Formats: sequence, C-alpha cells, structure tokens
Amino acid sequence: MKSLTAAVISLLLASLYIAGARAESKYNPYTGQWEDVSPDSVPQLNPITGKWELAPPGAATKLNPYTGKYELVPPNAVPRYNPYTKAWELAPPDSRLEINRQTNTWHYTR
Repeated sequence: MKSLTAAVISLLLASLYIAGARAESKYNPYTGQWEDVSPDSVPQLNPITGKWELAPPGAATKLNPYTGKYELVPPNAVPRYNPYTKAWELAPPDSRLEINRQTNTWHYTR
C-alpha cells in the first residue's frame, strides 16, 4: 500500500512539473496578439526593432541567423531546429520542445 501511495504521489508531482514547463499562450497588450511563450515571459521592448515582445526576464536581443530577425531571448540562447514547425528558433541550450495545448503548436521552453 505504501509503495502504491508513493507511486501515485511521484506521478502527480511529475505531471505538475511537466505541466508547468509547457509553452503557453500569453496576451501581448502592446501588439494585441497572443504569443506562444515560456510561462515567465513578460512584455519587453526590443531595442533593435522597436516592437514589444513577450520574453523571459533578463532577455537579450539576438539575431536569428536563419530568419534574419532580431529576437528577445535568454542571453545563452542558441539556434535549435523545431521539426514540428520546420523552423529554427533561438532557445536556451537546456530548453525542451513542448506543446502548447491551447494552440496545439510546438515551441522550445525553459
């Protein structure tokens, strides 16, 4: 009985951890758009483009060499290929490919 209870608790904790790491849709009040981002993202002004983006705290402006666009991303972000969108994204090296269940799209999240 104790092992079953421990297994159930472990499963619940694992599912809570996984659910917390998933990409989510957040509303960007400056653009009027919903964006798929990591849960801790907040609106920040991109100094290169002059546009407001949802980005993680402490984000830096980096050039995505595959899209030619400057994006606000974590300072240690590297290009990573997303096989679901068939596009290159700038993402932290320790990020995981997660699905946003609201939009059914895949993105790298921390």
